[in-house]
Amino acid sequence: MAEMIDKTLGKIMRFLRRQKRNYRVAIVRSAGNNFLLKLTDQYDSIYTVALGANSVELGAISSIGNGISALISIPVGWFMDRYGIKRFYLLGIALMAGAALTYALAPGWQAIIVAMILFTVAARFTGTGCSVICADSVKNEDRATAQNICVTIASLFAMIAPLVAAPLVTSFGGLTAEGIRPLYTIRLVGYVFIFFFLVFQLREPKRAYTENSNSKAGFIGDFKQLFENGKPLRKWLIVASLTWFPMAMTIPFLQLFAHQAKGADQYLLGIMATATVLTRILFGIPLGWLADKLGRKKVIYLLTPLWYASYLLLIFSSSPVTLILSGALQTFYFVSAGVTGAMTLELVPVEQMGKWSGMVGLFQGLVTIPAPLLGGLIWNHFNPIYVFLIPIAVDLLLKLPLLATIPETLSSE
Repeated sequence: MAEMIDKTLGKIMRFLRRQKRNYRVAIVRSAGNNFLLKLTDQYDSIYTVALGANSVELGAISSIGNGISALISIPVGWFMDRYGIKRFYLLGIALMAGAALTYALAPGWQAIIVAMILFTVAARFTGTGCSVICADSVKNEDRATAQNICVTIASLFAMIAPLVAAPLVTSFGGLTAEGIRPLYTIRLVGYVFIFFFLVFQLREPKRAYTENSNSKAGFIGDFKQLFENGKPLRKWLIVASLTWFPMAMTIPFLQLFAHQAKGADQYLLGIMATATVLTRILFGIPLGWLADKLGRKKVIYLLTPLWYASYLLLIFSSSPVTLILSGALQTFYFVSAGVTGAMTLELVPVEQMGKWSGMVGLFQGLVTIPAPLLGGLIWNHFNPIYVFLIPIAVDLLLKLPLLATIPETLSSE
């Protein structure tokens, strides 16, 4: 066993050494960010409801955030292709800190709208930046492995966070607004450290910057060029958008459902979150290697029934064990979405990655803007279990048949 672990670690270290510096810097950033997010993720919806929001307002907050993200997606991608990555990446971290500060000081649920806008804008800057860094730093044949190594290392830190957060919430007063509030102050301090780390360690991806800064095509012309490479980009925009519909619809309600409908306390919520992360640590890298060997689509098909099972177990759970298992299986949704993301990066050249990421973000917004609000209306007026059943139906009946018509991208250059 020890020999197998040493062999695996050696393989990972060799993989990391042959990638560009920015890839390793991005891993450190992701690890710190995941730790900070997982301090509060399992409490965000409970905190917002404790500040006075109902289920529809909770869904509307997420919809507003998704809408802002979609609106800025295309200009952010275009500016990054034209003027470089680092300054926008740093701006994203600064806005993350602003979101954490707003959460920490929120007097009522309306302030969470401001925090969500700041957070989603920040996520657009850092997400597009990570796409360009990955495209610039990693070869196609390493891409799924690179993404899963990055997420797995980050998950090691994220796994610790819920276990740290639960006793802190207990000491601050339990699952109340005042019991959860101090965690956001801790997040704020963490983002300050990440910001200065990136100031000194991140390098501008030269290829992505220099090849586009001299382009004379203009804003509209640049996007026309994007669709001239013969790849099925229009069809892929629909697949990529539907990929994120399930999480957009359910994420405001997962922990709330576990808490209100299944009686999960802060410790069980923390264990569920840890189970998600632990499963990612165990399976993320092997599944990345598998996607780089067998192909992206085969792994997506393999993982899809597992995350379906996650939602079904949550709905029909009758014990803490099944809730924890639901949390563990939820990780396969994120692994599958990550493999889909690898396909997205392989469809256009790196010098067009900012624009392409912006276009994908816009179309994802068209799907994910109404999804949380729809979830809130269903929760409030029908039955909360449909919040989790409808995404399965959409994926099964719409996304998977469309994905089957798109060629495998693993061998693309």
